[in-house]
Amino acid sequence: MDRPSVWLTKLRVPDEDIQRRRRVLSILALGLIVLSLSYVPISLITGYALLRIGQLLTIAVVAAGAYWLGRSGRVTLGAYLVIGVLIYVVASSIPGRFFSANILFFTILPVLFAGVLLAPIHIWNVLIITVAISVFRVSQLPPGIRYSMSWNTAFYNAPLLLLAVALVSFLSARATVQALRHLAAARADAEAANQALAASNAALEMRIAERTAALRQAVEEQQAIAAQLQASLEAQRELNRVIASLSVPVIPISAGTLVAPIVGNLDTERTSLLLSTLLEQVEAARARTVVLDITGVAVVDTQVAAALLRVAGAARLMGAETVIVGIRPEVAQTLVHLGVDLTGLRTAATLQEGLRAIGQNRPF
Repeated sequence: MDRPSVWLTKLRVPDEDIQRRRRVLSILALGLIVLSLSYVPISLITGYALLRIGQLLTIAVVAAGAYWLGRSGRVTLGAYLVIGVLIYVVASSIPGRFFSANILFFTILPVLFAGVLLAPIHIWNVLIITVAISVFRVSQLPPGIRYSMSWNTAFYNAPLLLLAVALVSFLSARATVQALRHLAAARADAEAANQALAASNAALEMRIAERTAALRQAVEEQQAIAAQLQASLEAQRELNRVIASLSVPVIPISAGTLVAPIVGNLDTERTSLLLSTLLEQVEAARARTVVLDITGVAVVDTQVAAALLRVAGAARLMGAETVIVGIRPEVAQTLVHLGVDLTGLRTAATLQEGLRAIGQNRPF
């Protein structure tokens, strides 16, 4: 529909059946107005009496009143006005000279209109009113016309047709009302389901937000714990480095002389640490003499002897002479039995003797 027709028939009410009947009432009332007004110039041209023109104008005014009633919410009253106009038109035509007995069959029009304009129970009221007025108008016919075959046939058959139309209209209207009620109930159920779904979604979103916040807090706690563990690991590494440096200390005792007291077992890891630390100190102090004190070494075997020789060789490559002190008698005996060649190394019995010999710059 275009915009004017939509404005003329669009009505907003909560009840679907009332909205349907108001829309139909507006359309039928507007149709009656247009139809009655269009017959006014035709009546003038064909020479109808002014009474007929007045009736057409009256029908238009009544239809306009029915339209206004429908727009204002009084659908039933407006529908009865439209149906009353139809009953009046049909009833006023019954005794006319220009209408045959077939005019009685037009009495179904008010019932048909009632089927689309009124609630189902009102259809029977319209049927009773239509039949009563039709019987009254037929009773006013002259006996010669009333008892003719055509009028007798129409008079007995028209009520049957009218009853059948009323029954069909009633069933159709009731089915329409029930369908609209079911539709309204389904819409209400759908809206309730949508509201429940919205509430469920809101609760789910809130739960997700809470879980997300808890997870974020747990992640932050884990990160804090990880940071603490990393800090502890760094501290442990630093402590290990300090312990390692203390396990193989290299002490400068004079310009050009370093002393490395070795305590405990000299395994591969300690040998590598001693070698790297000693060479760094030799380079940093520009030492010419390195004293390895093995007084604290409990057991000297082939591996320990090889480690000492490797340290001494590396120091010699850096330009420093290596002196081994603190060789106890049992250690010397062990070295002799192992066949370790210490020919290229300077030795002394004690650290004091070794330092004294270095200070006097004399051979051991």
